[in-house]
Parts: sequence; structure tokens; C-alpha cells
Amino acid sequence: MSASIPDDGPPDSFEEFARFIRDVGSKGPRGDHPETLRAWLDLAEAYRITQALRECKGNRSAAARVLGIGRRTLYAKMDKLGITATWRMV
Repeated sequence: MSASIPDDGPPDSFEEFARFIRDVGSKGPRGDHPETLRAWLDLAEAYRITQALRECKGNRSAAARVLGIGRRTLYAKMDKLGITATWRMV
């Protein structure tokens, strides 16, 4: 079984994130599934980045400070996870 970030992007709320984790965790046999863990970690990271961007009204430099990472690191993570900061985040 493989899990991935939903096509519509990271969840908008903690409840959506928790529901995704429950749904993925309840499917398939138990065991060592590193691809599933990677997807969960990516989803958690995408959720936190998205929340920081919303909190900072889309300001990526401020969001990086909130997250405790460098601006270039934030840009790289956003690119890897397919996250864009738009006016809709405000």
C-alpha cells in the first residue's frame, strides 16, 4: 500500500489531517511501510508550512522565522511539496 499527499494539496485543518492519517492507517496490512511513513511526514510538513504561511499572511520570510528555518530552506520545502503562497492565504 502506498499513501500520498491528496491531489488537492495539504489539508486545511487539523481535522482533515487527522482524518487522512486514520484513513491511511486503517488500510492494508500492518508492517514496515517506509513509503507510507514518508507520505505522512510530507503531509505533516506541508500542513505546518501552510499554517505558518496563513499565520504570516503569505509572507514567506516571516513564515520561515515562525518555523525556525531559513528562507531558502522554506522555498526548497515548498517546491518539493508543491506549496505556493498566494493571496488566498491571507
